[in-house]
Amino acid sequence: MKLKVLEEARKQYLAEQAWWVENTDHKKLFAREYRDAIRHLLVSPESGTIYTRRRGRVPRRWLMPETQYHIYYRFDAEAQVIVIYTLWSATRGHSPEV
Repeated sequence: MKLKVLEEARKQYLAEQAWWVENTDHKKLFAREYRDAIRHLLVSPESGTIYTRRRGRVPRRWLMPETQYHIYYRFDAEAQVIVIYTLWSATRGHSPEV
């Protein structure tokens, strides 16, 4: 199984991780929960909730329950690759465009 993290998602991860380090007492929580989520998705890529269906693609999302962030991704079974599009706070009033 391969993992591809798009640039937007990479930047969002770095920004959120920096925020957690600077603003909380749980400095390692975001990084740990993200790492655990990625490990889970690499083993069970279809376990995320289907977010929508667009142009034959099925974007999914996986909730990181402690930090309340979703990882939005797509699993390409034929290529055996997970593509992470974005990270998004579940507490925001709206959802991202994927």
